[in-house]
Amino acid sequence: MLLFLSIFTIVISFVLITFNWRVNNNAIILSLVFILTSLFGIAHYFLVFAHSRFWLAIFYNNFAPFMFLIGPLLYFYVRNTLLDKNSISKKDWIHFIPASIAFIGSIPYLFLPFDKKLQIADRIINNLNAIATIEVNMFYNVGLSFVLRTIVFFLYLVYSVFLVWKVFLAGINCAQVTKKQFMATYRWLVVLLASLGLIAVSFAVLAVNATFSTPSDTIKEGHIIYLIAGLAYSIMSFSFLLFPRILYGIPNKPILNFATNKIISKPKEDPLYELSNKIIAYIEEEKPYLNYGFSISDVSLHLQVPQKNVSYCFTFLMKTKFSKLKNRLRIQHAIQLLTESNLSTLTIESIGEQSGFKTRSNFYIAFKEETGFTPSKYIERFKK
Repeated sequence: MLLFLSIFTIVISFVLITFNWRVNNNAIILSLVFILTSLFGIAHYFLVFAHSRFWLAIFYNNFAPFMFLIGPLLYFYVRNTLLDKNSISKKDWIHFIPASIAFIGSIPYLFLPFDKKLQIADRIINNLNAIATIEVNMFYNVGLSFVLRTIVFFLYLVYSVFLVWKVFLAGINCAQVTKKQFMATYRWLVVLLASLGLIAVSFAVLAVNATFSTPSDTIKEGHIIYLIAGLAYSIMSFSFLLFPRILYGIPNKPILNFATNKIISKPKEDPLYELSNKIIAYIEEEKPYLNYGFSISDVSLHLQVPQKNVSYCFTFLMKTKFSKLKNRLRIQHAIQLLTESNLSTLTIESIGEQSGFKTRSNFYIAFKEETGFTPSKYIERFKK
């Protein structure tokens, strides 16, 4: 079960990256947290349950240095979500020091010939206690490596919980974010941290057991712990599939009284309605959709706002998809040209290009989806 849940989580994470890499950088950070925790689960599966020398040679210790990144990435995601940030600053690179040290220490093992790693895998399969004698890092042994990863992860987890708790005590200011979006994101963070807390406890129990017993005894006694970790993976994976709203975080647009420098509360008004109106005005006045390369990032850059806030406006306030609205406006422009232009001097293909479509086929497909007719059939009906 742990293997399939880990693989499923990795697949979902890559889907999340594919559809959000230009919209919301925080979704990418979250995906990396999922991928790294899942790789840990896969490595333990091949170490404990499977006896495949090939897969054990691939997963055993090769990803261990990157496990130091789970804690910092979790902290970045929680902090950015609560503060409506969308990037990692230069100062944040200090959090990558433990992972960098672990990577440097693991270089000799990482660049071992694959035949050597297969031999190590054979030793582990024949005697699980052999992992205690295998040199995986120049600075520490495999036991200390696991303990250090657990401590780093646990410290970042505790601090992330503190940040969420602090926001809860401060409460929601309705001028900053709608209560519905705030509560959806807040509950998601609680679920995420609770799930990762289960994994952290599992890691801690295994680390303590490893200190006082042999690796084989530790692993044999850890079946319940693996089931708990599997439950945590499934909770995390299915949560944002069932509740996609959580991916937009907490859109934050303070409304200030310049006399007192205090935030004014407008309880029943979404603070991003104003941004929605700006988006509509920009699209109507500038007609950027007539450029075939027009994307949601262009709106973000023009209005100087986070891209995920623009996506939030389209999805939850305008109740439409950006691509659908873009095509509708292009088709409206094309219809205007078709009905008002002299088609003896202007071809249907050129009308498609002037309307923002890169290719003739894209124009015809979008036109038929919007009107139910091809451009030529539409012209015939218009003439009649």
